[in-house]
Amino acid sequence: MMIDKLKLRVQTGVSYSEELLAKEELFGFAITEMQAIVGEKDIVEPFRLDIAYYRFLLLADVPPTDVDLSNYKQALAALKGANTIVTDPDTGESRTVSSRVRVGRRKSAY
Repeated sequence: MMIDKLKLRVQTGVSYSEELLAKEELFGFAITEMQAIVGEKDIVEPFRLDIAYYRFLLLADVPPTDVDLSNYKQALAALKGANTIVTDPDTGESRTVSSRVRVGRRKSAY
């Protein structure tokens, strides 16, 4: 589960993690913010975890390191280029919509 992975990341990444681990509500807020940022984009779990971890650090007033900031920026860059998952409300069927724009030459109309 994502919240358990986030707790493990906090435990290994922050030197005074014991007092932060006691703040259960911050983990929930960080996961909720990550889900709001990601939305319906199809990105891998490590990027989702990087976003949630960075949001947790901000909520807990812990200054992020340069590595944390770099990971967050990389996750946002991956999010920007990610495909969107669209679910049909009638059938419940999901499909992926590419976010990439295809560039090419138009055929001559003449």
